[in-house]
Amino acid sequence: MDGHSVSRFSAIARAAEVTSALAARLLASLAALAVAGIVVILVFSSLQRYLLDRPVPATEELAAYLFVACAFLSMMDGLVNGRHIRLLPVWRNMPAKLQGWALIAGHLLAITILLLPVRETFNFAWQSYQFGARSYVANLLEWPWMMIIPFSLATLAVAIFARMLGDLDRTLKGLPMRETANGAEGEEL
Repeated sequence: MDGHSVSRFSAIARAAEVTSALAARLLASLAALAVAGIVVILVFSSLQRYLLDRPVPATEELAAYLFVACAFLSMMDGLVNGRHIRLLPVWRNMPAKLQGWALIAGHLLAITILLLPVRETFNFAWQSYQFGARSYVANLLEWPWMMIIPFSLATLAVAIFARMLGDLDRTLKGLPMRETANGAEGEEL
């Protein structure tokens, strides 16, 4: 690649990483709202059950849906902020020239593996939409809650792709990878 192509690729890689970080922050904020919703619902449920002796069964079901939303919506933030599982002892023992390419191969493998659960969970949620499936207790439509899973997994794949672009840019420039540059020395598997 010539210098102009490299600088253009660097700009694209940086833009992808910045966009990924912004999207991760947004999804993490939605996950935080889900946690707040769980707290409000469970406090309300406890007050209804123990103070007024009038339990509301649907509250536990809604809290469960919010818990799933919280877990899946926060995944992208975990990756972007380096709170994901890594095999750093294996990676550190590789020759320095192979480390970047090993990360890129790992990113490609992760994206490839994520495509299967994205497809399967989407198909399952789509069937729920087509059947108009509803929850048993609260009679809530299930498909919007089910779509959170393939959506979150797909955004995780996009974030991994953005990370891969950044790692490819650093590898092509011969720069250290972020695991070395960010001082992730104490973060083991």
